[in-house]
Amino acid sequence: MIIIPREKPAIQDLNSYYLKIDKLVEHYQGALGTGGVYFKSRVGEGVVFFDEDNLLNGYYKDKKEELKGGAALTKINQTASKNNYSVTVYYILPERVYYWANLSNAEQLYSDLSSEFTDLESLIKKMENEKLTGYIDVKLNQNSGGGLLFIYNGEVIGGASAQGEGDLDRSVGYRDDLIKRCRDVGGIFNVKKIQLSKISTLAAKPEVKPAQPVVAAPRPVPTQPKPKLRPRQDSRQVLRMLQDLLVLSENMVRGNKRIKADFETLLNKQFVEKVDQYDFLDPFAAEFRYSNGKVSFNGNASAKELVAAIVECVKDMASSLGMAAVLRKHLAAWQKNYIDEIIDFNIEV
Repeated sequence: MIIIPREKPAIQDLNSYYLKIDKLVEHYQGALGTGGVYFKSRVGEGVVFFDEDNLLNGYYKDKKEELKGGAALTKINQTASKNNYSVTVYYILPERVYYWANLSNAEQLYSDLSSEFTDLESLIKKMENEKLTGYIDVKLNQNSGGGLLFIYNGEVIGGASAQGEGDLDRSVGYRDDLIKRCRDVGGIFNVKKIQLSKISTLAAKPEVKPAQPVVAAPRPVPTQPKPKLRPRQDSRQVLRMLQDLLVLSENMVRGNKRIKADFETLLNKQFVEKVDQYDFLDPFAAEFRYSNGKVSFNGNASAKELVAAIVECVKDMASSLGMAAVLRKHLAAWQKNYIDEIIDFNIEV
């Protein structure tokens, strides 16, 4: 199982038989800057990570062997025309690409910790306090599966089920469910650490050479704009995203007959509680306002600060009302509509 962030692909469903792998990687080094090329077939799967100037790492796995680094790149290249891989290219945030590229090189930090003596939630908090960069591998008892929790500089950035296909789940709900199941049936934890200071690249330029036979691609690889050049500070799009999130939250609150207070009052209460951290939330200054399903903002805070503040308020409100699970259940359409912004701002709800 190969795990990389698989959000919105830059391009997908290419057939490796028609591709020059070195040229494909080189193209997306220029078009995306940082990312990963994922190869999947019935025989095996592999991935190549890159930044603008270098190949960072490779990983290949099939039923018979598991390869890393240059050996993985060679294997992918040698089998590209025979295994007919389905090829997908993903953009990965520049500050995170080195983490994912070196996941396979993680070193053991703690091994075989038992849930009888170590609570998983407490272990997560310990890793957060120690600013760990690595992951926790959870194996549940009673053949109940398990999962992985990925931690970057002390922050849980996602998880993946041991029984899944390698998809990354960024929700807090995944972590909470894993903690609950561990308390129910018990398990064993292994903690691994990635030494970012030890990371080295494989090559300054792609050096893999396409295997024979190679034919010209029947369709050119379309030019993709660099995601890092997307207008992350586009205030209209950011406000539209936050507006839709607040409308969704308001509908959720109004649909609960147990809640007597109106949504705007509850929201302003959250704003007041966070004024010390985000002064632009001060209801009396009214730099940010939400009323009648519309938002407005006339402050000087960055888009990153604004998004972080409003998302935190929505999460805290849902939690205080006992509706966090309900909120996550209704977020699918919103997340799909704003997947670019969720990636850019690293939003977790």
